[in-house]
Amino acid sequence: MKNNFIKIVKRLKASGFLKSTLTLSSGVVVSQAISFVGLPIISRIYSAADMGDFTIITSNASVIISIAVLGMMTVIMLPENDDESKSLARLLTLSTVILSALIVGILYVISPYWKIFNTTDKPYGNALIILYMFVLGSSINSICYAYVNRQKLYKVMFWNPILGTGISVGCSIFFGVMGLGFVGYVMSYILSYIVNIIHLVIHANPYKGIINNSFLKPSMLLKKYKRFIIFQMPANLLSNVGIQIPIQIIEETFSSSVLGMYSMTNRIMSIPISLLANSVNRVYFQEASQRYNRGEDIAELGFKILETYIKIAIIPVSVLIIAGQPIFVLFLGEKWREAGAFASVLGIYYLVQFCVSCLSGSFVIIGKNSWNLICSLVKMVIGIVLLLLTRMVPTISIYLFLFIMAGLSTLEQVVEEGIYFIYMGLSIKKYLKFVTFYIVVPFFSAFIVQWLIYNIQ
Repeated sequence: MKNNFIKIVKRLKASGFLKSTLTLSSGVVVSQAISFVGLPIISRIYSAADMGDFTIITSNASVIISIAVLGMMTVIMLPENDDESKSLARLLTLSTVILSALIVGILYVISPYWKIFNTTDKPYGNALIILYMFVLGSSINSICYAYVNRQKLYKVMFWNPILGTGISVGCSIFFGVMGLGFVGYVMSYILSYIVNIIHLVIHANPYKGIINNSFLKPSMLLKKYKRFIIFQMPANLLSNVGIQIPIQIIEETFSSSVLGMYSMTNRIMSIPISLLANSVNRVYFQEASQRYNRGEDIAELGFKILETYIKIAIIPVSVLIIAGQPIFVLFLGEKWREAGAFASVLGIYYLVQFCVSCLSGSFVIIGKNSWNLICSLVKMVIGIVLLLLTRMVPTISIYLFLFIMAGLSTLEQVVEEGIYFIYMGLSIKKYLKFVTFYIVVPFFSAFIVQWLIYNIQ
């Protein structure tokens, strides 16, 4: 046993990928621990309607960001030299500032005729200003983080989420006690983005240094990476709109409070993604890009990552499917019981989302951005189907709506990931076996256990 332990330790030390992932994951673990400590307080300070308004702001922000960054956020990792990466970072920052201001301005002008959302207690114009600030903070933070990731400054990336979460949790509690409602909750995130950006720029500043090279001018960069504008930007836009449609449906068909319940469910069920999948993906994207450029196989790398990390996510997701309601009530308070019931319905969707998040950007790595566009179009179609469903069946329950949404979205994600692996030469039998053993069986097992608990007296 001692010899086996020594071998495992040596293997961990020899694996650059694993060490990098563990470094990032450790920072996320600490940040999630801070979030866990603060969440029971936050859930008792803010109402479900506040959470619903916050979700409306952030979901609309994601749609604007998909346009403002031109679909080129991942491009910062791709150039061979840092000068080009810096030029891309500056280009994306400039485009974000200008395009997001233009979009928000247009939304304000047309507000007498159409509004993208309705917050419960704040004027529409003020909400748009908050939306613009959130877009800038989120986008610039992502740009700076991508550049730090390119530099492989994993210790900086370890501390960054800790600082951000500490600021957002602390400010959320303070603003909530002050009675600022959803505005205070959004502002706490904006302040955390500002702190994160300062921390990242101190260690690796993508805006520092004058680059005098005609090939690095914005026009040349746009020409060189036009495939991202042609394929990735519309893909991101369609995908985010597809995600946005169900959120709008929940708010309009049910209420902001129900949307707040859904938002809290999403926050809790996404913990495995925040805790591990995003860290894995940051290292995977860099490692897979380098291997693919060297002509090496990356399909097996991606598949081994799925097999390794889904084993970790299965347990907490299954527990939440089985005992979502009592866990949510114990942790968040009685008013969030319905959010626990939502968790039971959405469990399989979040488990698959975890897998997809680990390998996010795979089509970009192999230069097949058109597949992202196709998959995003399917997401958009799913959103339209859900919209038509609520119009045709206005009395549909929130639980049936979420079940149908989860089923359609899960099927799309499984097929999307399967297309990538099959395209890269992985056996379809091997992939289907993985889906059956690690996704279908755990979900139905957890669902049956839950049914037995609540129906057998």
